[in-house]
Amino acid sequence: MLTHIHIKDFAIVDEVELDLQRGMTVLTGETGAGKSILLDALGLTLGDRADSDMVRHGCERAEISVDFEVSSGVQSWLSEHELDSDTQCQLRRTISKDGRSRGYINGSPVTLGLMRELGEQLVDIHGQHEHQSLMRKESQRQLLDDYAQNQQLLKQTGQAYFCLLYNSDAADE
Repeated sequence: MLTHIHIKDFAIVDEVELDLQRGMTVLTGETGAGKSILLDALGLTLGDRADSDMVRHGCERAEISVDFEVSSGVQSWLSEHELDSDTQCQLRRTISKDGRSRGYINGSPVTLGLMRELGEQLVDIHGQHEHQSLMRKESQRQLLDDYAQNQQLLKQTGQAYFCLLYNSDAADE
């Protein structure tokens, strides 16, 4: 769950902080109020491409950080990549006025690919003309397996595949 977002020197934003609570949060406002800027900033911390136009005019760099409370599945992913923290996760992205950007997960520098991989587990933004996770085969399988409560079957299948792969490699030698 997204709990906090901090944006500094991004687009037309000088600085803004937003704390979010459990339950449904709705952002409303007139055209030009900054709703899209907030989503664009969030997207950058989730691995979207950046360029120098995103840095506020007259500033050296833009910085966006977001905090999440994470599930055990995300916590496992963080542990596998040696990026774990307690039940919190912070993603941070900086973009310099020359267009270079850096990404961080829990304070450690990471590639944008890793940020994107983690971001897909944390946030699913649905909007007009936005890519939706329901179109990805992996998401469709995950939804079906979750609905059918197939966790034990998935584990057994994975173990059988590993054994088949391992035995096949041993037979080739």
